[in-house]
Amino acid sequence: MNQIEILEKLYGQVLEFIRIKKLPKYNKLLTDNVDTLIEKIDKNKSLVSALITSCVEKIANPEQDIRYHRTDFENGYSARVLDTKNTAPFCKKYFPKYANKESAFLTLATREKIAWTKETGDALKIRNKAVKTAFLEILDAIENRTVKPQNVIVYTFTKLYELSLRQGVIFDDTIESSDFVNIININTILEMLDKHFVTKLSSRLPVIAIYSVYEQLFKQVNRYNGKVLRPLNVHTSSDKHGYGDVEIWNRDKTPFEMVEVKHNIPIDRNLIFDIVKKSAETSIERYYILTTAKDNFISADEEEYINKFILKIRNDTGLDVIANGIRYSLKYYLRFISDCKDFLKSYTKNLVEDAKISTEVQEFHITTWRNILQEHRLSD
Repeated sequence: MNQIEILEKLYGQVLEFIRIKKLPKYNKLLTDNVDTLIEKIDKNKSLVSALITSCVEKIANPEQDIRYHRTDFENGYSARVLDTKNTAPFCKKYFPKYANKESAFLTLATREKIAWTKETGDALKIRNKAVKTAFLEILDAIENRTVKPQNVIVYTFTKLYELSLRQGVIFDDTIESSDFVNIININTILEMLDKHFVTKLSSRLPVIAIYSVYEQLFKQVNRYNGKVLRPLNVHTSSDKHGYGDVEIWNRDKTPFEMVEVKHNIPIDRNLIFDIVKKSAETSIERYYILTTAKDNFISADEEEYINKFILKIRNDTGLDVIANGIRYSLKYYLRFISDCKDFLKSYTKNLVEDAKISTEVQEFHITTWRNILQEHRLSD
């Protein structure tokens, strides 16, 4: 069997074990260490993918020492090539939230020329010591034949399946909650969003809010007739591409309007300089820079300078730059929407969709939003 066939076969075994409700029991070393990796997968999904790739290689080529994951090691092999060709596409198919965009071997934790042995592995760029130890111990146990690589994959797939199943229930419940919300006015929505934006690791949430309001504006504002609202970019710096967090393009595939969202970062002149540089020699007509920071600008003097600078940009280039607080912008946008509940449903849907395909929106973000929705649930 080739490596994809191995993965499909082992995943099929997991589904059968779950169907008959009889999961195999594995030794504690395996389960404890995999549990550690899965518990911290939001920040270490590349390690889980690298582990799966290593185990598949061991099954296909039992004589290969999988700790030597690069061809420039003596007797090494290219784990990155195998991950890109096999593991990454497989995980995108079955576990998209925890799949790497291209390969697990683009992170410092996996790509450096450091053998994954207990002796040398301490130099790996993995912040969480427990995660680093778990990763190295599993590989060591496989090479010492105390753990079978196929068992590692089956147990890992089982945990990922259970995690995805539990999250699916939460996602469905959150979507359902958005259908039973009694929205009084725009201020109520803003208060709900304020509560959500203050959760930890929440920089993605205001981006999704702006994207969701644009979905509604596209239905009702003539300015966007014939325009294209592009899908949300991945928000991480290594994957981000294009001009802004939210992008509106012309039908001829030229950029039209962009939105950049800063979370808890006041606006300063350098951000405006960056916008001018990115927009130079493009067809962009309007560029928003929005922030969730309570003080939208770093100082009153800076705000005055920026406002004058924005006028000069418009006079010199025709580019319309709008620097503002995200709350003010949302309040303005929501006035154009005939039924604010449509925005609420869009925001909920987009949160869930983002959570399904990336780790930027995490489970606690969804449950927090579900609780906020339920606070405003219509009484029977």
